[in-house]
Amino acid sequence: MTATLAGINDFVIKLFFGQKADSLVGSGLGGSDAVFLFIWWVSVFFFVLLMGIMGYCMVKYRRREGVPAEPSPSHNTPLEIAWSVIPSLLLAVMFFWGFNGYMRAQMAPSYAEQIDLVGQKWAWSMTYSTGIGASEFTTLGGNNNVPIFVVPAETPVRLRMNSSDVIHAFWVPDFRTKLDVMPNRYTPYVFTANALDRSGADERVMTATDKNDNEFAYRDHIVYCAEYCGDSHSEMVAVLRVVEPSYYQTWLNTPPYDAVTPPAEVGALVWQAKCAVCHTVDGGVGTGPTWKDAWGYPREFTNADSLTQETLDARPDEWDNYIRESIILPGAKVKAGFANAMPSFDGQLSDVEMRGVIAYMRSLSDRDPGTPIPGYEELEAEAAELEAAANGGE
Repeated sequence: MTATLAGINDFVIKLFFGQKADSLVGSGLGGSDAVFLFIWWVSVFFFVLLMGIMGYCMVKYRRREGVPAEPSPSHNTPLEIAWSVIPSLLLAVMFFWGFNGYMRAQMAPSYAEQIDLVGQKWAWSMTYSTGIGASEFTTLGGNNNVPIFVVPAETPVRLRMNSSDVIHAFWVPDFRTKLDVMPNRYTPYVFTANALDRSGADERVMTATDKNDNEFAYRDHIVYCAEYCGDSHSEMVAVLRVVEPSYYQTWLNTPPYDAVTPPAEVGALVWQAKCAVCHTVDGGVGTGPTWKDAWGYPREFTNADSLTQETLDARPDEWDNYIRESIILPGAKVKAGFANAMPSFDGQLSDVEMRGVIAYMRSLSDRDPGTPIPGYEELEAEAAELEAAANGGE
């Protein structure tokens, strides 16, 4: 009997959610899946009971030809108390059970891993305690630049979420939690991912090797935006990759790039993480102007003086300044034919990343001069020192 009931419960969860919950909030006796099953069985029980009584009464007390209808009773005190008290008690159980789960999804212990998350049209980005962000990307649906965010298993994680433009909603169906991401305020999202099963019983747990030949196990979960936010809302997805705590610390302290990394490589990663959703690099049409063969060419603006060839000849670094200005104040110069839809990235890019974006845009243009980026002499010197130290260490 118990095995049969457990099998039915598993079927119901798979029918509605596809799989069991993979977080502390969703799984276990106090989790949302258990609350859902309790509500499900209460609903099934009363549906069968009430429909059975209704069917019986329809037959037993049906109107018969030539027989006068019996008068209905005005009330039944025991019955009225029963149908008021019993449902109220069941609702109280549902409320406190669910509220307990809600509080666990809102409150994080002091030792929780805190990660900053920003939602913007139409991408998610995370910044970890060491300052790094996503450095690996995959393809989901029509989006070829879906970021992979690494988080530890069996460890409380607190996302400090914020939106740079409109309201979004951070939704991980496998965790059974969905919360709005608001502009001009922080929203907490707390979760603890379940442990990884390396025995092979869980087919969702995979193994891989990183660029430093470290083998690790992981389980991926899809992140969606559950609040309609514009044209590419359906492509605002990400992958939450749960790894073992020991490997997470290794990954967290291995930055994807530094001052020594070739700037164009840094810029390509920044483009994938923050810019690819609007700007193409192959000349294709996007929400924003393509980066292909953009640098070094004249450009007309709807709200500012044009960037003419004479200006570029007189000041070759004018395009570099224009890129930097557009990242910080995107509405200062809006390219003709496009709307001002870009949010500000002021404070979101480091000097290394800013230089990388400029270098990457240069590399995509047939007018790339191949010269150092003006204004970044200190970064160039730091890179040279780091590279010399690395060569000396060998």
